[in-house]
Amino acid sequence: MSRRRVSAVSVILAALFCGQSRAWWLSSGANPPDDRASIARLIAQARTSMEHGDVEQERSALQQVLTLDPAHEAARLALTQLFMRLGRWDEAEGQAKVLLTQFPNNTEPIFLLAMTAMRRGDALRARDLAGRCLERGDARPEVYKILALSDYLAGNTDQFEANIRLVLEKRPHDGEAKYLLARYLFEFKRYSESLRLFQSLLEIQPDHYKARYYVGLSYVAAGDPERARAEFEASIKIIESKNVVYAWPFADLGRVLNDAGETGRALDCLSRGMRNDPVSPRIYYEYARCLFQQRGAAAEVKQALLEAVRLDPGYSEAYYLLARYYRKSGENQAATQTLAKFRDLKSHPIPSPYGLPRQ
Repeated sequence: MSRRRVSAVSVILAALFCGQSRAWWLSSGANPPDDRASIARLIAQARTSMEHGDVEQERSALQQVLTLDPAHEAARLALTQLFMRLGRWDEAEGQAKVLLTQFPNNTEPIFLLAMTAMRRGDALRARDLAGRCLERGDARPEVYKILALSDYLAGNTDQFEANIRLVLEKRPHDGEAKYLLARYLFEFKRYSESLRLFQSLLEIQPDHYKARYYVGLSYVAAGDPERARAEFEASIKIIESKNVVYAWPFADLGRVLNDAGETGRALDCLSRGMRNDPVSPRIYYEYARCLFQQRGAAAEVKQALLEAVRLDPGYSEAYYLLARYYRKSGENQAATQTLAKFRDLKSHPIPSPYGLPRQ
């Protein structure tokens, strides 16, 4: 999920293009016209590079601007966010620290440091930095998002809900905040509240494929497989049209089809899911489950299950089905060992590294 400030890089570069900056040459002995012309040329180059997706040329142009004008606030903001887009957190943090030194009364560098800390998984530091923004009067919805997410990661779920609702009070049509709250409600089995919020999100973002998927899951929880199926299909249609990687609706649609006796369609759907995301343990598990019910102890079942547990070593259901496979194929010692692994995981569960229930 993106936690960048609403003023996206394109807006910042547009501001640069218009010459809105703190130019150091105004009070220096340098030659302003020459520097101004050079900066304008580099800004135009950075903007063009950004529009064409040439991040290296964009980075080079912004860094040259900063060579001419080290206190060019908007250029450094753009460069910081560029490094964040590239996942180069050390460089992003370094630029934000320079900003904080140059502009100590501005909360934007603190906010950028909070975002960087969140992206690196340091929830406590992110929360501390977001709190400093609030102390200085910066109560943007994005600040509350950082607080909410850091509270969630730290296990303070009540505070997460309070802060994410504050975001929605300030910005009722914030799609990201709606999604975060709706998913939180779903995970805590508050299905009716969650469903209403996901549906509200789809009213403003009808192509939100993750929201479509969760609406489908909500219908599964409500015992309505037909409506769930329609939502999973809608989610998959959006995923395939956008060429994004997200195998969950393939897995759940495959399960719904298989449970309805449509094994051929289920296997086709699950195969598409494996092509969409070949590192999703859930899709391999559902494929193996469907194939096991149809063909029994086929070698392809074992292969899919071994791939599932390789990708997710805590996948207890996959171990249980693998034990059944071994038992049915006459490999009794392997079945016993695998069943023991299943029981151990049930007694000492390992959280899924993918953040969603495994089935």
